[in-house]
Amino acid sequence: MELESGDRAPRKPPERRLVIQILAIVFLVTALLVVALVMGILKLLDARPAHVCGLALVQRSPVAINLIGSPIEQRGITSGRTTSGNGDDYERLTFWVRGPLGDAFVVAVGDRSPIGSHLDVRIGRNGQGETIYSGPFDCPELHR
Repeated sequence: MELESGDRAPRKPPERRLVIQILAIVFLVTALLVVALVMGILKLLDARPAHVCGLALVQRSPVAINLIGSPIEQRGITSGRTTSGNGDDYERLTFWVRGPLGDAFVVAVGDRSPIGSHLDVRIGRNGQGETIYSGPFDCPELHR
């Protein structure tokens, strides 16, 4: 069948359009749930001890204040990894902080076990970094 001028192209049956709309909605809802799940997991890292102590140590560090000013706040999402096994907890977390003088990158690496603990916190930007804390894995913010 040839279309004459003024005729429209054949339309899809209503059932097919409905199926396509339902599939599009299911895909969108699934994508939103996946994004929410990933964001929720990443936000859980903010409650990890290495992040809690790391951010607190950065906020009161003279080195960090000299580098980016005060007040210092976290910017963006915390990333990294944590492992636990045989009574040993290891955390290596990274995040950005911002102050009036700009942004800086923070790396907090902590290890806790029944026989000891250690935390290293480094801050830097433009390829330059400095350790602002290296010592026992403990800070007042963990005991609140």
